[in-house]
Amino acid sequence: MPSSFFKAHRNSSAALAALLGLLLLYLGIAVSAQAGAGGQDSWNHYLYARWCYKHPLLILDLWGKPFFTLLASPFAQLGIGAVYILNMIATLATAWITYMIGRKLAMRNPWTLILLFGLQPVVIGNFYSALTEPTNAFVLAFTLYLFVSDHYKSAVIMASFLPLLRTEGLVLVGSMIPFIVVRKRYSLLPWLLTGTVFYSLLAALISGDWGYFFKNNPYFKFENSEPSSFDPGSGSLFYYLENQRQITGFWLSLLMAVTLIMGLIYIFQRLKKKTPHELSQILVWLLFPVYFGYLAAHSLIWYLGILGSHGLFRVFMVVAPVAALIAQFAIHKLMAQDIRILNRIMKVITVIGCFLLAYPGAHFPYPWENKVSINGYPGTPQLDKAIEFIDQRGWKKHPIVHQIPELNVHMDLDPFMEGTNLSDYSTFYIWSINKAEPNKDWLPDSSVVIWDNFHARRDAPMTLNEIRNLNSYKEVAYFPADVSITGNPNDTFYDVRVFIKSK
Repeated sequence: MPSSFFKAHRNSSAALAALLGLLLLYLGIAVSAQAGAGGQDSWNHYLYARWCYKHPLLILDLWGKPFFTLLASPFAQLGIGAVYILNMIATLATAWITYMIGRKLAMRNPWTLILLFGLQPVVIGNFYSALTEPTNAFVLAFTLYLFVSDHYKSAVIMASFLPLLRTEGLVLVGSMIPFIVVRKRYSLLPWLLTGTVFYSLLAALISGDWGYFFKNNPYFKFENSEPSSFDPGSGSLFYYLENQRQITGFWLSLLMAVTLIMGLIYIFQRLKKKTPHELSQILVWLLFPVYFGYLAAHSLIWYLGILGSHGLFRVFMVVAPVAALIAQFAIHKLMAQDIRILNRIMKVITVIGCFLLAYPGAHFPYPWENKVSINGYPGTPQLDKAIEFIDQRGWKKHPIVHQIPELNVHMDLDPFMEGTNLSDYSTFYIWSINKAEPNKDWLPDSSVVIWDNFHARRDAPMTLNEIRNLNSYKEVAYFPADVSITGNPNDTFYDVRVFIKSK
């Protein structure tokens, strides 16, 4: 009894040390970052959270992700930096919960789970952001903790909200059904609808539409819309497997492969009527379906080029705690051999290997290299000059027309205004300019246009010649791309120009 107490105490101390080390690494990345990860997606998620109190329908918006919008909204009132801090806290909390799951499952040296999760390339590459993946990983980890703690009803209810975190939460919920069924908790299956019912009621109260959840899923709407010039891309069915170095990292991937083999051996033994083992049962019926079901779904989506997929690696941060637990199973089994030198080697390789592989996998410089961890948008210096120019001219109160959500973040502009009273609007997007019929352009006079050669040309779309051909818009300033950033004096990709509208 005393030996088990001291063993648990050592594990707790090691876990706290690992979490502190992770915190220091994360702070180093945050301090050396020019911006948050995720680019335009981060800015947009922040904007939903920032303005949802003024526009309640944003709370229902599945593109903004309802759970994240609500959770981040109080932080967003303080600025995007506060949302970055929220996501960093959520990531560290997920690391700790993953460790607690390992303890609940009586895994050996469960403290290593903090590193197996927190030092995955996909995790360190995206925790400093306003993306939805960090909080999604937290909710998934907490759901698993409830399952392994035998709080099945609470776990099922928590899981039911996963589709409100991200659309692929439907896959996560579906992948948990085998575990619920094999545990003969059939009566809990209807509770998987809790989140959808709650959201439908909330949507009905706010919008008056009982079918809002089903009618307004942006990914389903994209698939049902008319073909457009937008191509979300497609590729190999094995795309994500081929890029595990940038997702879980080599060491974790190797451990997961070993666990997969062990799991298959266990399944074969069970078919021969061998006695079930609790940890192996959870591995086979819960962890494997959740992780590999998610992997299979995203692989198929990318292969078919559907649902707006871009082949993004960051979506795997959602299941990063599951990947860590699967990898830890291999460490647990190998350490069960009680070969002291092997146990020490496994711990050393895990600590050093995860650290050394995480940074190049995330395309980050190591801390001692004293370089920028996350590069900002290359056009930001020109945008800053354009904003300064507008301020100097006294035009900051004029409607600002642009195509870059980052501007709404930095200038604290509300892009969600609706209604016919144009005096209420502080900003518009360039696609609102009627270039086909200039005489019917309804944007207010004295509107200031910040045109850039990337977003405006691609997303509006509005080329430089097109806006120059609109007689109502006069070019008043030009800020060429910074050669020290682009490295090419002929690169105009990040050029920024300012126009003002007159009668």
